[in-house]
Amino acid sequence: MKLSETRDILAYIEHLHHQLGETYKALDANVSDPRAHLLLEYLEAMENKSAEALHGYSRDSINAVLKEWEPADLDDHVVRERLATLQHPDVSANELLDAALDVAEWFGEFFGKLERASTLPEQTELFKSLRDRAEREKKRLVRNVNMLSDF
Repeated sequence: MKLSETRDILAYIEHLHHQLGETYKALDANVSDPRAHLLLEYLEAMENKSAEALHGYSRDSINAVLKEWEPADLDDHVVRERLATLQHPDVSANELLDAALDVAEWFGEFFGKLERASTLPEQTELFKSLRDRAEREKKRLVRNVNMLSDF
């Protein structure tokens, strides 16, 4: 998919986060492992929080950088294919964690590509911030899953 404005990129990523949240919610019906259930609830909440954060920035901001031309190819098939591997009964918490880390890695790489391709300092800073946020979310995910293991 070809996107042309920074605002378009952020809106699409917001939509993708919503879809990921819905996917995790739907997967919850297939799990019997209490640990996997807790992890899916956490992942759904994390994706919804990410979508809300992007919505707040991209919709409410009057920042001119959002209207700047930033041609980008958004190829999220890797994310969708990875999530498709979870579509089976009794998906385990370890499978969920591995997939969530792969998705977080994809976001970090995607924002890193946009950061490197940006032509304005404001765009570079925006995509750097989003890349950094994706890295923090990945670390938070691992930390929280480790705490979940203690239950």
